[in-house]
Amino acid sequence: MKKLVLFDGNSLAYRAFFALPLLNNDKGVYTNAVYGFAMMLTNVMKKEQPTHVMVAFDAGKTTFRHAQYQDYKGGRSKTPSELGEQFPFIKELLEAYQVKHYQLPNYEADDIIGTLAQQAERDGFDEVLIITGDRDLTQLASDKITVNITKKGITEVEANTPASLREKYDLTPQQIIDLKGLMGDSSDNIPGVKGVGEKTALKLLHQYDTVENVLAHIDDVSGKKLKENLTTYREDAIMSKALVTIKVDTPIEITLDEIAYSGYEPNDVIPTLRELGFKALLEKELGDQPEAKKEPLATLVVETVSDIPVEQLTTGMAVYAETKTDNYLASACLGWSFYNGETVYYMSHEAVLASIAVTQFLTDASLSKKSI
Repeated sequence: MKKLVLFDGNSLAYRAFFALPLLNNDKGVYTNAVYGFAMMLTNVMKKEQPTHVMVAFDAGKTTFRHAQYQDYKGGRSKTPSELGEQFPFIKELLEAYQVKHYQLPNYEADDIIGTLAQQAERDGFDEVLIITGDRDLTQLASDKITVNITKKGITEVEANTPASLREKYDLTPQQIIDLKGLMGDSSDNIPGVKGVGEKTALKLLHQYDTVENVLAHIDDVSGKKLKENLTTYREDAIMSKALVTIKVDTPIEITLDEIAYSGYEPNDVIPTLRELGFKALLEKELGDQPEAKKEPLATLVVETVSDIPVEQLTTGMAVYAETKTDNYLASACLGWSFYNGETVYYMSHEAVLASIAVTQFLTDASLSKKSI
C-alpha cells in the first residue's frame, strides 16, 4: 500500500506557536512552535505509517498571486520574531527524523501540496493525507485525498472528504473555490463580493453552481442590494476565485520517489531533542532503545594512607580531589583519591601537602593524570 502524507509547514507552525505558551530551552531559544510541530509530526507518523512523506513551506512573502492582486495577504500582521526564529529548528528536526521538506520561490506551500497530491493520485497511490490549518486546501479532497484540518490545540483534527463537504455545505470540493470567490477571505485579504457572507454564497451556489454562472444570472437573483453588489464587484469575485485556486501544476523539482520514507534512526534524533530540551520526546526515544547490557560492578579496595610509594605514582593514574562545595576553584580541599587500576588510595589534604612524592607527582606535567 502506498500512502502519502503532506504537511503544510507554515500553517502548522503558526498553529503550534499560538496553541502553546512560549517555551524556551536552556540557551534561551524559543521552542514552543518546534515542540508543537514535533508532537503533530510524530503522532501522525505513528498513526498513519506513510510510505511517502513531505513538509511544504512557503518560500517567501511574495508569490505569483501578488502579481494578480497587490494587496493579497496585505492585512496580515508581521510574523512574531519569537516564531520566525523557530523555523530553522523545525527544519533541523525534520532532517533528524529523515522527513523531506521543500519550498519553491514564487509559490505557496498549498501549491506544492496540491501538485504532489494530484501527482500521487494519478500515479495510483492508495491514499493521500494532507495535514493543515488552512481550509482552502479542502478543494483538493477526492476519493483518494483526505484533508485534515487542525481544530483545537495541536492534536484534534477534522477530516474533510467529498462526502463530508457535501454533508456540511452541500458542495463539491471544487465549489469550495467558488464559495471563497463570492464571500472572500479576510485572513488572506481576498475581497470577494461586498455584503456576501457564507450563507448567501451557499444559497447562490446551490442555485447556480459556480461564480461564473452566478454572474451570468444576476438578473435572476432576488434582492436589489445583492444584485447591485454582484454587478459592482463582479471583477472582484472573478479575481478572488483565481486567488484561492490552488495551482496543481507548479514546476516543482522534487519527485514522489525522493520523498519515500523508510523511518529514522533514533540516534539521529536524540541529540536534536536534547539540544531543544524536549524531555518528553527524548524519554520516548530513549525508551525505544534496546537496554544497554549491564556489566557487573568491580569491587575496589580503598586504602586510607598517609603516603603513597613513589613506584605506585605512575602516568595515567586517576586523581580525584574532594572539596567542601561544588565550586572546586574556591572551596577548601578535604582530601584526595588516587587510582592505579588496582587500588584506590585515599589521603587527607594535609597528608598530600606533607608528602614530597605525591606533591611532585601532582606537579609533574610530564606525567599524565586522569581527573575524575
